[in-house]
Amino acid sequence: MKNIKTIVLLLALSLLSMNFSCSNNDDEVKIDDFSSLDTELIARDFTGVVLVTQNDDILFNKAYGRKNSQANGFNDINTVFDMGSITKQFTAAGILKLEMQNELSVDDNLSNYFDNVPNDKENITIHQLLTHSSGLLNGIGGDYETITEEEFLDQVFDSELIDPVGERFNYSNVGYSLLGLIIEKASGMDYETFLNVEIFEPSNMYHTGYVIPDWQEDEVANGYLNGVENNKPNEENWNENGPYLNLKGNGGILTRANDMLLWSQSIMNNTVLDEATTSKYLFPHFQPTNIYDSYGYGWGIENHDSENKLVLHGGTTDLFASDMWFYPNKGITIIVLSNELDPFVYTIAGDISNFLLVE
Repeated sequence: MKNIKTIVLLLALSLLSMNFSCSNNDDEVKIDDFSSLDTELIARDFTGVVLVTQNDDILFNKAYGRKNSQANGFNDINTVFDMGSITKQFTAAGILKLEMQNELSVDDNLSNYFDNVPNDKENITIHQLLTHSSGLLNGIGGDYETITEEEFLDQVFDSELIDPVGERFNYSNVGYSLLGLIIEKASGMDYETFLNVEIFEPSNMYHTGYVIPDWQEDEVANGYLNGVENNKPNEENWNENGPYLNLKGNGGILTRANDMLLWSQSIMNNTVLDEATTSKYLFPHFQPTNIYDSYGYGWGIENHDSENKLVLHGGTTDLFASDMWFYPNKGITIIVLSNELDPFVYTIAGDISNFLLVE
């Protein structure tokens, strides 16, 4: 269920600043270069892909473990994973792209886009949805639960606010699903179609999406739970346009590490968003949070006024774990994608940063 997954994500993200310093025999291991990183990933039976770049240089790019139980079913650097809540940064970028096109404003209210919004929610702004400060609850059902737009909106609008609108950070998948619907209403396109046209294709990300990519049979990894193979994400209960609204817009986009690298380059090069909008995208709009120092639009923000400014976000499902760290002033991108849920995944990027940022 969604609330359990969020608890796992919050627990995992609390480890972001810690090193993964225990091997299988619990002896302390110092990770101070990519060789020792590789040794520790193998020792910890990590399954997935780790990609590290600085500017135009690939510093580390390796795959580990299995993507399925077939004889040759090992992860490789082109394996496709479920990115989980990293999806939110694409929803946020889509909203800002529409603002650039003068199709909406982040100051718009819910009542600009939906009918019969109750009084306690009608003045929630897009900005508050983007920054998890809307007061809305986290979720209303399971990721793969069949639900219509009408049913989804009825349940969201009938729910009690956790806090007064705009006052506190409350991580809300519901809020990002509403943003996905706003993208559809403002653009006249399906959510994934809009992202594909305005974000993925301009960034040359041809292996990112829900159903639009022509996924090959063995391209998408199966999820693993305690070493036992489970479904691929796109084998779950989706409709013809991808997941239903409990997941759509807030999670579940499939991708590979190389595509996420292209996305970080697109951000740095202002390929999708212009310079002013990119600054707005990566600005610390709300603090404090219970996860990051502050929250931007679909990103956690740390050390904003430092040369080591960090924008980051993790993602989790019942079977997948992902993490992306991006140092815009250093040109460093760290991408970790795994097809097995393990809090250990969320310590990898921090440990890499510890030795990359040493002066």
